Amino acid sequence: MSLTVVTDSAACLPPALADAHGIIVVPLHTMEEDDGAATTARPAVAELADAYRAAAAGGNEVLALHIASALSGTADNARLAAHELAAEGAKVTVLDSGASGGALGLAALAAAEADDARRGAARARESVARSRLFFLVQDLSHLRRGGRIDRTTAFAGGALGIRPILTTGPEGIGVVEMVRGAARARRHLIAQAVRAAGGTALTGPRPPAAPVRLAVHYCDDPAAGRALENDLADAMVEAGAVVESIMRSPADPASRVHLGPGALGIVVAPHLEPPR
Repeated sequence: MSLTVVTDSAACLPPALADAHGIIVVPLHTMEEDDGAATTARPAVAELADAYRAAAAGGNEVLALHIASALSGTADNARLAAHELAAEGAKVTVLDSGASGGALGLAALAAAEADDARRGAARARESVARSRLFFLVQDLSHLRRGGRIDRTTAFAGGALGIRPILTTGPEGIGVVEMVRGAARARRHLIAQAVRAAGGTALTGPRPPAAPVRLAVHYCDDPAAGRALENDLADAMVEAGAVVESIMRSPADPASRVHLGPGALGIVVAPHLEPPR
């Protein structure tokens, strides 16, 4: 018996990378409302059950690792699908990751290196617990419309050129710091990531420079993603951080609905040694 990891498109895993690790990705959905605005929906129970059924083929254990329940109801449908598969004799372990973006994607990659669901879930939890996601958006109204941030944060972010650096976690989206001006906010985005990786870009106590994996996300501008990756890599070298890999990928369509055009994100995750 071996392990197959199933995640969702919020993990922002490049298809070739997911395929190379045998990870099945279930898409989150986008749709247009009557007023023309875009909205999103979780995968249906039947879609998840089909994915788990394919993952369990040949007697494999299945680890279903999904976007934080504070951001989507996917994990709720995943549990219903797992219950359906249990009646068929398949073993599916569902884990609400408490994460999104590359924090979820890199956790899925770490889990896929394990040979059973118990060890895979432990690796995923460790990866998420030690990961940080930082991101910037050009217009907070998209997050506000989707209920991802409160009215006060949206108002502050729209006033006088203030750009909040945001993060996600089990509780949803929070503010890391408020920065005035787009260029300065981008520099602080990189600085936050460098500090999370054990670098010296910000003052105050910092964690030791243990090896990390990075992810860089963009919404609609691949050139902006490449530029952010290059600047981030240079900053990490200058600060003495130890970077094992950088994954660059666009945000998935459902995430783009809530982030809006021009958003940029960075994930810092631990580099976990492959299990023996």
